[in-house]
Formats: sequence, structure tokens, C-alpha cells
Amino acid sequence: MSIACDSRQAAIIAVHGIQGTHRSWLPVAQASSGLMSWHTPDLRGRGKAFHGSSQEDYGLDGFVHDLRASIQVLPEHMPYVLAGWSLGVSIVLQTCLTLLHEQAPLPQALVLLSGTASLNQTQWFKAQDTPALLQEIAEREQRLGLLEAAGHQDVAWTWLANRHHDLYAQLPRISLPCLIIHGEQDQDCPIEHARLLAQALPQATLHSLPDAGHSILGSHTELIASLIDPFCSLHTARTSV
Repeated sequence: MSIACDSRQAAIIAVHGIQGTHRSWLPVAQASSGLMSWHTPDLRGRGKAFHGSSQEDYGLDGFVHDLRASIQVLPEHMPYVLAGWSLGVSIVLQTCLTLLHEQAPLPQALVLLSGTASLNQTQWFKAQDTPALLQEIAEREQRLGLLEAAGHQDVAWTWLANRHHDLYAQLPRISLPCLIIHGEQDQDCPIEHARLLAQALPQATLHSLPDAGHSILGSHTELIASLIDPFCSLHTARTSV
């Protein structure tokens, strides 16, 4: 886990995508105002986190387990925001649904970038057999220009475990302030996914970026930080202690 700045007022826990690591969010964290503590954990299959041995270890529930471990180490009563990019959006949404089911405390708000509630409607990878899938993963890693990438086998298992997931019908249950930021030129997760999120989430605001693709954390760093900072400050200030 990386903490870009130390604040006692509120925290933001930011989740990487299917091929990323904690480093995906570091440019935005470093460009932020410093009013929030930024936590950018490596979830399973990355860095020193747990590495699974099969597809069964990489379902959304496993990633939710990892994310909740990061939530649990926050100081008691500290307000926090969950943020996700790409697959991280699905992980954040599933985490909220799990917390709701358990009647556990919820984050104050969500920040959802370049993601979807319906992984079954994406085509990040087309191959069905492992050798071809691993080749696609290597090619996509280069195309996205990731600062640091997850292992190809971990990515393959993650995709195979989650490619049929669809959380869309459950989104109206998540009545939290949500900031959705999405590139209109995103070929990996087209803008229609963001529009559907904005329609289904009761308190969502969509900010589309006309000239942006999928890798907006690196291509539009300063703009994203400038959008996230006031949104998070507004919604964590209400409950700060």
C-alpha cells in the first residue's frame, strides 16, 4: 500500500485495473491537493499481495476481500472514499454491495473511472485458450502504457473468472454520491458504459472527457485530480471528526 500524503481528516482508497498495480494511481495521487490520505493498495496477483494458483482465486469476491482489508486498517471513524479505474470500478461496486448485504458501514462516496458494472459487455480480450489470451494480455499492456503491470497469468485468471459478471441490476441499491469520469474515445470500455452507470446509480454525476481514451490516469492526470479533490472534500467533510 502506498500513501501519497498523510491526512488525519479523510482517506481515499484507489483500486487499479485488471492489468495495473498500485502505481496506476500514483500520478493522480501526487497531483492532488494533499487534503486526503491516498491509499493505493496492490490487490491479489500484484507485488507482495497474495498470488493465487488458479482461476478460482481471482473472482470479484477475492478482490473485495483484499480491498476490505485496506478499509479495515484506516483509523476508526475516518471518512473515506473508494475509487476505481477500469476493473477497479467493478471491484468497488461489488464491495459496496457486499457491505450493504452485511449492513456494514459504507464509504462516503465513490469515484469511478473508465469502468463498467457489466463486465459481460466488454471485450478486453477475445481469446479463449491460454496461449492466445496471454499474447493478447501482453499486447494490451503495451498499448495502455502501464507504469507497472500485473503478471500475465494473474491477469488471465482474473479475466476468465469475471468476464461473465453483471452488476447493473443491483446498482440502484448503491445510494452514495458517485463521480464518474470517462473518456469519450475509450475503446476498451466505451462511454456508453459510463452513461449506464450514471443512469442506474441514484446519486451519480458523469464528467466525460471528449479527447480521452482508456488510460486517463496518465493522459489527463491534472484534470482528474482537479475533479476528484473538491468532490472528495465535499463528501468527507460532512462526517469528518
